[in-house]
Amino acid sequence: MEWQEGDKERLKRIIKQISGTLDPDDGSLIESVTIKGKGKLWCYAPMSKQMALIARGSRVYVIREEEDEEGRVMIYTASVEIVYIDKNELIETGFN
Repeated sequence: MEWQEGDKERLKRIIKQISGTLDPDDGSLIESVTIKGKGKLWCYAPMSKQMALIARGSRVYVIREEEDEEGRVMIYTASVEIVYIDKNELIETGFN
């Protein structure tokens, strides 16, 4: 799955939201999700083309909801990683 223009715009919105600089003109807030369980999980990081160790229980933001051929979605993590993760590993938590 390649990087798409819409991904870049959504990531910019997520970063602005996290940093508190999101303007009303930027669009609505993006709900966060949480990675199920405790411990760590290896995920593929497409930017570095390596595996990244991500903490379960972390609040993350979905960059692209469209699943790849392996059922993974692209997320932005609290550790400032962009990784692919199986959609079944995520729990919708909303704005809590």
